Amino acid sequence: MTPPAVIFDVDGTLVDTNYLHTLAWVRGFRDAGETVSMSAIHRLIGMGSDQLVEE
Repeated sequence: MTPPAVIFDVDGTLVDTNYLHTLAWVRGFRDAGETVSMSAIHRLIGMGSDQLVEE
């Protein structure tokens, strides 16, 4: 059965998930024993995970 429509959402058009991404990173860093501020992470959201985590 073919769906009657397809919804394509570029982040921020219908739902803005930047806050949720930031919160997930903060919690992940905390679980790894690191303290990183939400503002520091929020500035880097959308630039790629390699900007947040050093190898």
